[in-house]
Amino acid sequence: MEINVLGLGESLKEFKPNGNITIGVNDIWKHYQTDYVVCVDRINAFTVERLKTIMKSKPKKFLTHLDEWERIMPTFELIELSKGRGNLNDIDNTFAYSNNSVFVAVVLAYKLGATKINIFGADFNTHAAFNGNKLLAALDDYKNLFEFLKEKGIKITVTKSSKLNQIL
Repeated sequence: MEINVLGLGESLKEFKPNGNITIGVNDIWKHYQTDYVVCVDRINAFTVERLKTIMKSKPKKFLTHLDEWERIMPTFELIELSKGRGNLNDIDNTFAYSNNSVFVAVVLAYKLGATKINIFGADFNTHAAFNGNKLLAALDDYKNLFEFLKEKGIKITVTKSSKLNQIL
């Protein structure tokens, strides 16, 4: 089963809906109506406009580890994050995480049974929060996740402009 994971970076424009399951992050519904939405940020991390977009979205499931979302998201599902960033040891029982929502979305794709995961919009090129050590930490976490997934026989593709290509 092929699953598309959609971040909010520039390369999202390369995504063309193809009938596969889609997992987006945060206010992805501004661009595409995805089957699932993953959010690891608190409600107050979003501007009023972005929050309105999230609240208007109607994914099959809105997955987060923060119970504050339950009061505003009808398809809310509480997930448990693993103990420690990047920890893949208990990935079958919890959600491994890094410092971004796309990482958790990729883990969800694995949990849904993906045999191929296509990642769009996870560029790490212009996002203000991803430079220096934060970028290096994210790339290291993805490298470990991608190696784990490859060992499971799962193929990963990312857009050409993504810094994730450095670790594939």
